[in-house]
Amino acid sequence: MDQPPAQLATHQNLRTLCLIRLIPLAGMVVGLYLVQRMDIQLQWLSVAALLALSVVILGFTWRRSYRTVAITQGEFFGHLLVDIAIFCLLMYHTGGAANPFVSYLLVPITIAAITLPPTLTWLVGLICLASYTALLFWHLPLPALAPHSTLDHGIAAQSRNGADLHLMGMWLNFMVSALLIAYFVKRMARTIAEQDRSLSRQQQQQLEDEQLLAVATLAASAAHELGTPLNTIKLISDDWRQRDLATLDPELSADLTLVATQVDRCQRTLQKLAGTARSHSDAGLRSADVESYFRELVEDWLVMRPDVVATFAVDGSARPATMAFHPALTASIHNLLNNAADASPQRVDIAVTWTGQQVELRIRDYGDGINTAITGHRPLRSDKPAGLGLGLFLARSILARHGGTISLEPGVEGTTTRVTLPMGAGHD
Repeated sequence: MDQPPAQLATHQNLRTLCLIRLIPLAGMVVGLYLVQRMDIQLQWLSVAALLALSVVILGFTWRRSYRTVAITQGEFFGHLLVDIAIFCLLMYHTGGAANPFVSYLLVPITIAAITLPPTLTWLVGLICLASYTALLFWHLPLPALAPHSTLDHGIAAQSRNGADLHLMGMWLNFMVSALLIAYFVKRMARTIAEQDRSLSRQQQQQLEDEQLLAVATLAASAAHELGTPLNTIKLISDDWRQRDLATLDPELSADLTLVATQVDRCQRTLQKLAGTARSHSDAGLRSADVESYFRELVEDWLVMRPDVVATFAVDGSARPATMAFHPALTASIHNLLNNAADASPQRVDIAVTWTGQQVELRIRDYGDGINTAITGHRPLRSDKPAGLGLGLFLARSILARHGGTISLEPGVEGTTTRVTLPMGAGHD
């Protein structure tokens, strides 16, 4: 089963952590080999046990990174704590803060700054700083890293003071480096993540714009080509109706009347499409009272859909408000109303509410419910017999251009389509 991108990233981060663990592990093995050649005394059994434990944990973590179970931030934080604990124990047995490998404690801080939230990043930094501080005072000395005891008292004292200053300088350098990493690396990682999200949104918007442009081009071409056959059908139907109506079959006469009505409706739709395009090119906006706009929109829609039984309600407690509506919004909302009417023509509930910030339109149908696979973010195959799968996609795209949103909420019976528009949504 495919994993979400975020989950894949955490698994990849855990595998990268395993590879990073190999670096200090290999360095410690080489260093201990050199120490053994120099005949320096160490607690070899404890050190060997810790190295063996590191290898076991490395194998377990590598295997864990390939399991499908999600890796949480808390779990990743726990892996870093295990690394810190084992490394500090190794440092304890090999000279403590005097061991040059001690600066590796900066690595968990860097990893946390890139992968974990700020709170856990600072917590890792404080733990590493506390561990470094503890290793200054609690460790098993490594003679090769300590001042020579064969010197006279004065020189030995100066050597010890110099060593203390050196260790203190290393500690201060570690503290400053840890603070810089925890703050600035985290800040840069957050900036990069925000840029990636912004780029992803722009790419998604560009893809939708390209799809919308392709659909609009096809719609313009279809509208142009439909004009001639519609005029032909209208002329023929009018010619048949103008014949001696007494000789016509009543059912045929009713069918001809229905055909003429539908042709007129198609022509009005094409004229509205052309008018909307002209209004868009002229950047024409219609400023209207919110209640009046939606009431007129629903009334015009009901004229086109006389087969539908619909109720319309407004929030009586809301103060009157005026906003600018782009002509394209009307067509988008009509599209959503048609979807609801196709699902349950016997009943559609329409309600409008608004505040000082936004307008909300709710369209409730009582049909079989919408397919949960339909999202409207891209054209899909419609589940209606004659549907093209473009209505919801176009409505969502147009509303999104004006700051609006569409959400589909399946209920026990039917579906509620919720449309929100910010005040002033008509402006481009």
